[in-house]
Amino acid sequence: ISLPLAWKNILSGLIMMFARGLSEFGAVVIVAYHPMITPVMIYERFGSFGLKYARPVSVVFILVCLLFFILLRTLTKEKEHKNA
Repeated sequence: ISLPLAWKNILSGLIMMFARGLSEFGAVVIVAYHPMITPVMIYERFGSFGLKYARPVSVVFILVCLLFFILLRTLTKEKEHKNA
């Protein structure tokens, strides 16, 4: 009974957790360089090959982030309209 009522909040939490994981850079670079996450890959490509090779990964990364934040925004907007 509780799961149908809470699925939007659970999904919102999963999206926020995913976004937090995507944005992590400093700790990963210092502590665990491999497996390589997207921000570290962008940093390495920029440092090794320059902007030409870092740009495609950056664009895809930004598009994925925008997609998830738009999804989160639509989920929370539906919840706000029900509460009003």
